Amino acid sequence: MAIQHKVYPAESADIKHFVSGEKKKNDHYLHAVIRFNSQINEQLLTQAVEATLSALPLLSCRYVEIDEKAYWEEAGWTGKDMVHVTIPDDAEVSIQKNLTVKLDEKTGPQLSITIIRENHQDTLAIVLNHMICDGGGFKDYLYLLSDCYSKLAEHLPIPVPLIADPSARSIHQVFDVMNEQQLKQIKSAQLTKYEQSEKDWLPLTGDERNPFVLTQQIDALQFDRIKDYAKEKGATINDALFAAYICALTDTLSANPIVLDCPVNLRAYLPSGAQPGFCNLTSNITCVVPNHVGATFDEALTSVKKVMDEEKGSLEPLRVYWDLEEAYQTHPLAKAKQIFPTIYSIPVNGMTNIGIVDERNLKFADLYIRDVFISGSIKYAPYFQIAVTTFRKKMTFSTNFHGTDEDKQWLDVFVKNMIHYLPRP
Repeated sequence: MAIQHKVYPAESADIKHFVSGEKKKNDHYLHAVIRFNSQINEQLLTQAVEATLSALPLLSCRYVEIDEKAYWEEAGWTGKDMVHVTIPDDAEVSIQKNLTVKLDEKTGPQLSITIIRENHQDTLAIVLNHMICDGGGFKDYLYLLSDCYSKLAEHLPIPVPLIADPSARSIHQVFDVMNEQQLKQIKSAQLTKYEQSEKDWLPLTGDERNPFVLTQQIDALQFDRIKDYAKEKGATINDALFAAYICALTDTLSANPIVLDCPVNLRAYLPSGAQPGFCNLTSNITCVVPNHVGATFDEALTSVKKVMDEEKGSLEPLRVYWDLEEAYQTHPLAKAKQIFPTIYSIPVNGMTNIGIVDERNLKFADLYIRDVFISGSIKYAPYFQIAVTTFRKKMTFSTNFHGTDEDKQWLDVFVKNMIHYLPRP
């Protein structure tokens, strides 16, 4: 008798990310780096990963497309298959290598954690399939993983279940709590779309064979200054980041207006206290701002704030998910995958603010964490994105790209120029 492996439904958002990978917009993986000042216990970390499988069973699954459907199927992978240790000659080279690996979603597992060990200090290079969850879910997974590690280290019981309902992955957990008027508003929302050309492209050559993750940082003093400055202007840190990005793009692009992709966390629409499973609940709004040639940062901030204020409370970002779900539920898989790119089409340039990583929630027993950043998928030219993470008020700007060494040098200068526009102490 053939062994029956447990299966889990693939959601429309899962397939959306898979299609983005197929279309070479990005590699549909999430990335994180955690640096410690000492060594982590790899056996405990492996056990902690194993413990999280009850909350996120898809980690040990393979992605399957067959006939007219897609699903996740248990493949028997364990924590030992997801955690590895390396002692390299050059830690930074090893971090880049292990941070840019491509997982095989059709084989599994869907998670890779490499412990890079140098001079008794460990760094974790973590790669997770974006089909399983978004950046917010990834951050929550790291919290859960660290909590399981801490409990194992302290010989404390791990709660069962770890989360209320691991199967709560569908976008319908958002739609189901909306009233008829809201649903009508979603269905009638007009999505903002702008035709883009080479005028919108950064001067990047691209090289599919050479993925890299480039980071820049600002310290806590400047973080506080940006926060206070934005508050004085009635704006947010996010507004300030986008304003600086607009200024840097204006220095480079001839496009007018500047069109940006801005991810939106759909968890905000869930009832207070609701806990979704690990899933993709991020949609997008399109931020359209006039080219600010010769303009100041303050003028750019005013323009960005105006756009963002207009978008707040809008149900427009949910229209994409409604249309994706409708296409997935009413068409055979192959046809739905053809339709998806016509529904989900984002600007070539974007920024995602993953937000604050809370050191109270990211705690591996008594290990001291020196630094952390989380970033999104690795883009293919002409697509480009900057991801921002804040840890202990230190802000990391991460650029993930498949490109040449010249691209890497150009992007290093570009991000530094963007940071230069931000308020300083």
